[in-house]
Amino acid sequence: MLAISPATRLRLSAVKPERVRKLAQHRRAAIRDALAAMMKEAEPTQFALEAPCRYGLRVALIFEGWGWGQADAEAALVVLAALAQAGARRPSWQQGQPEYTQDGHIPRTRERCQRCAAPLPEGNYRFCGPVCAKAYKIDRNRRADKEDRNAKDQAYRIAWSERQPPRVCPVCDKSFRPKRAGNQTYCSRACADDARRTAGRKVRMVCEAV
Repeated sequence: MLAISPATRLRLSAVKPERVRKLAQHRRAAIRDALAAMMKEAEPTQFALEAPCRYGLRVALIFEGWGWGQADAEAALVVLAALAQAGARRPSWQQGQPEYTQDGHIPRTRERCQRCAAPLPEGNYRFCGPVCAKAYKIDRNRRADKEDRNAKDQAYRIAWSERQPPRVCPVCDKSFRPKRAGNQTYCSRACADDARRTAGRKVRMVCEAV
């Protein structure tokens, strides 16, 4: 059995526990509301964006200097609050199965391939053959990967935006926080387009006057 020397005990006792970090209340609420709005539109359920939103928010906090554990714990709490606000209810294990039907009802059966709609051979209950099964899986994973990347990016931008100082849009005088790095002048694309149209009219008037 290994013994701990007095010097080692002294060093261990001098280690201070990591300070618990939390988001400011107003920032947490703003991020939660934005994530909840995303989750309400998620398919097939609100839980489809749980993991990517937690990932994107965690990355944003890590870039701000948070430790991985602190960032992940805070991201998990914010995402859970967003799910609750979106009205998400976790299904039971049985309900989470792909072929779930309510107890007492006849299980769903198919007569045609789920991918190509060809008649199903005897013994096949979903796909007509391995080609369709593999192609369907590839397409499904591709769509899921794209949705996950978009959700991660949105969660990251939401967390980043809520940390920026507010600006005033010169077109509508609305206060907003920039959604991307750089010199974002207008609060929305509509205001930016309006400013370009106004500038274009001024240029035409000057040219006509000359």
